[in-house]
Amino acid sequence: MENYPSGYNKYSVYFLNLMMKGIKDDVDADSFWDAISDNATFTFHYHFPDFPRQMTKSEYKTWFKSYSAPETGADFLNIYKDSTAGITTLVMEYSVHYDQYPDMNFLSIAKIKNKQVIQWDDYLDTSNIK
Repeated sequence: MENYPSGYNKYSVYFLNLMMKGIKDDVDADSFWDAISDNATFTFHYHFPDFPRQMTKSEYKTWFKSYSAPETGADFLNIYKDSTAGITTLVMEYSVHYDQYPDMNFLSIAKIKNKQVIQWDDYLDTSNIK
């Protein structure tokens, strides 16, 4: 059995590792969940049945424990960075790959203050979802 950091599983490891790769230069942590402030909010600007529009760090980490989409990889398409008034904003455009589904393209905007993510906004390109 493979050993994953707390809050990771075999299905989420590609996504969480990619997000950590995107934020690593601006946070003081070795894993995605350690880089997120306990008070951070995740807002999802898309809708799936039974999926909330907003979650706390604790709620999102719990949700990922049962995450079971068969991811096979994830890649950045673009990353943009802006630092203003003590807050770094990262705009990360990426694609998540699956065994049985079409790739899904996302845009995540992470706001970082004092070396921790304080806010996360997630957008989904729905053009290839049926």
